[in-house]
Amino acid sequence: MKIVEHVSLTSLTTFKVGGDARYVLACESVEDIQGALAFIRERSLSWYVLGGGSNVLASDSGYEGVILQLKNTEVTFSSTDTARESCVVVVGAGVSWDALVSKTVAEGLWGLENLAGIPGSVGAAPVQNIGAYGADVSDTLLYVDAFDTKTDALVRLTKDECVFGYRNSLFKEDPAYIIVRVAFQLSKIPTPRIQYADLLALREQGRVLDTSLQIAEAVREVRSKKFPDLHITGTAGSFFKNPTISSEAFSLLKAQYPELPGFPSSEDASVIKIPLGWILDHVLNLRGYTKGQVRLFEKQALVLVAEHGATTEEINAFAKEVETKVFSATGIKIEREVRML
Repeated sequence: MKIVEHVSLTSLTTFKVGGDARYVLACESVEDIQGALAFIRERSLSWYVLGGGSNVLASDSGYEGVILQLKNTEVTFSSTDTARESCVVVVGAGVSWDALVSKTVAEGLWGLENLAGIPGSVGAAPVQNIGAYGADVSDTLLYVDAFDTKTDALVRLTKDECVFGYRNSLFKEDPAYIIVRVAFQLSKIPTPRIQYADLLALREQGRVLDTSLQIAEAVREVRSKKFPDLHITGTAGSFFKNPTISSEAFSLLKAQYPELPGFPSSEDASVIKIPLGWILDHVLNLRGYTKGQVRLFEKQALVLVAEHGATTEEINAFAKEVETKVFSATGIKIEREVRML
């Protein structure tokens, strides 16, 4: 276990804002986690598990506790049936998510290719139930091994026990769990999911999307046109969740905005999910909207961007303004996808 003091959160999050973390503890094993918890408890400190920092907005005043970072990077592949039609991939929480996607598609496996290009770590992926282009982490997740800080024991949670929802999970609701490793059941049988509009457009342009590797490359290409370069600009990607409303409320909005798209929720057909980016762009004309050092990205209005020198206070004020504008125009109270630290 490695302990570092006074680390700037600008270096630990993709938003590149925030003050200092009092301590940062790197853990490579369950024994390291136990040592970190002993350190925390002896000093009565708060703690927070941080992966790649791609979905976090850190306070300008910093964090007067312990940031835990999982650094275990093992990846193992094993066939699960006599026909060898599927494969279980067990992955350490410290592995880069996109590196995992690259490994699986290189092996010809199917299931994670639509999630290519998403920043962050494998351990953080189930917390948010990350998703994109018609796929969610929960689609292929088999189980999660997590350290339960309430009982100080390593537990294995099945997919059902993880209680996944739209950008939500047990781990988001109950932060007592520290994810150590994640297992995915992937297919060796081609199962392309290219119904998403941008992927269909590429295929119509002649792009071959026959393998998981080809689809992953296409998804990265699409994402590169919609999201800013994390090496240059501060962002957490999509700042807000796509809202869900009742079918009745959707009908009323549809009458007001005839071209408003909406899709029945996979969990409840009477609930309609609305692309918030469409509202920000076509209803409010906010794509590229700028205030000081903060703006909505000119290529995708759902993405909030912070330029060098921006503060968390500025970002919060900007986000609240957007929330107010959406509510005034549609009556919808939008929720943030990004978590505060």
